[in-house]
Amino acid sequence: MAIVETAGKVDGKGRHLGYKLLIAYFIALKIWFDLTVAPMGDESYYWMWGQFPGLSYFDHPPFHAWMLGLVSKILGWNALSLRALTWVCLLGTGWVFWLWAKRLQPHDPEGWFWPSAALYLATPVFFLMTTMVFHDYLMVFLCILAFHFFLDFVDGWEGGSSRVRSLYLGALFLGLATLTKYNAALLGFGFGLLVLLRPGLRSLLGNPHLYLAALLSVAIQTPVLVWNVANAMASFGFHMGTRLTGSVTNLHYLHPLDFVANMAGLVLGPFLFIALFRMLKDRSGSIFEERARALGLTIFAVSTAAMLVLSLFLYVYFYWNIVGYLAVMAIALRYLGQRWLMRLHLGFGAVMAFILTANFALLPAAFAVGAQDSGTQANYGWEEVAAEVDALRTTYPDAFLSATRYTYAAQLGFQLRETEILPLNSLKDQYDYWLDEADYAGRDAIVLADAAFPIDFAQRQFAACERVRDVVVERFSIRVWTYRLYHCTGFVPAGSAT
Repeated sequence: MAIVETAGKVDGKGRHLGYKLLIAYFIALKIWFDLTVAPMGDESYYWMWGQFPGLSYFDHPPFHAWMLGLVSKILGWNALSLRALTWVCLLGTGWVFWLWAKRLQPHDPEGWFWPSAALYLATPVFFLMTTMVFHDYLMVFLCILAFHFFLDFVDGWEGGSSRVRSLYLGALFLGLATLTKYNAALLGFGFGLLVLLRPGLRSLLGNPHLYLAALLSVAIQTPVLVWNVANAMASFGFHMGTRLTGSVTNLHYLHPLDFVANMAGLVLGPFLFIALFRMLKDRSGSIFEERARALGLTIFAVSTAAMLVLSLFLYVYFYWNIVGYLAVMAIALRYLGQRWLMRLHLGFGAVMAFILTANFALLPAAFAVGAQDSGTQANYGWEEVAAEVDALRTTYPDAFLSATRYTYAAQLGFQLRETEILPLNSLKDQYDYWLDEADYAGRDAIVLADAAFPIDFAQRQFAACERVRDVVVERFSIRVWTYRLYHCTGFVPAGSAT
């Protein structure tokens, strides 16, 4: 018996207690994360963007930074303020899921809503990326809104009513999602593909509203376009040029396999991955569900195909295809099939969510197998680092603060509530647009480094560097990471270094 057919009877009298408790478990893990994990590298980095309002930024578009800047003005500078928007977006996502449930199972919307919400939170990519304050949590929520309104428009258009308002709302939220992170545009291409493929939508090709809605989405990107024109197309060049290290004669043919293996094994989980294949051929459900399935599959197909092609040129991180994954969430519940498959997915997700949270809140998960994970380990101990840097300032009161990576500069800056900590490395980042090395010429510095990003590059820009202190970070008497603090003298800006 399919899960959606029994969902209303799972706990008796339609209470769905098991799903509610599981959702409470995932929410508790998110609270644990928020209360115990210091702002991580990219979280701190994006917070700094909010302290420097601009039309756009080197790494990504500006909407998330604008929101963080607004939050900092309203709630102040602290870790809970940093992560406050994740809760707003989670509540908003729940609201959209409820609207879907009332359309997908009108006789018992709770019977769809509670298991579907549990399924969503149990999917590792969504649990993690809606907990951390990367751009993805905001982009996901805005894409869910865009999907919702595009679906409402499709349902109306094919059902004989125009619902043009929903088309424009979908375009608006698509534009804002793309103004948050570039890959949100894939949702728009997926919607466009659906218009081309479905006979009931092809009449839109002669309707001006379709093109005006597309123009609205594009117009919202004006700040990004203006910023890129003013900065030699730096952001577009970074994403479309610098990152693409492959060539037609030197492609990474195994990367697509790695991408699919990660999707099946960890990102979606093996049981939800199985459900994707049922989605391709199943025709059960209402006409509204069939339309949701069609829209979800076209977006998933466009996004996944784009990532497979991209993986030939560079390594595609597990969350880059998140637009494709979220597009099938509206109706994923039906395609998990028998109740045991749903239970396996929920169990897998519950375990993965605990591991992912404990990885940052207790100890790096890599330690369990005797491995090292510098990216995770270097997120521990920033309160201790900030305290040691403050202590060194009494010894070197005229020294400016520096770090060997932009994330370290941001993490130290977040703890000290300072925005002008100079990264010194070979990577271009947003700090290059905020801080001018010439302003620090001839000065001494306290430089933060570690084994992953040592002092080597930075010390070339000083007359001399002396290692003055190590900050050993321990948890449960286990050494997690060691930071190195240097006192360097006679800074020479890169443009004048010899």
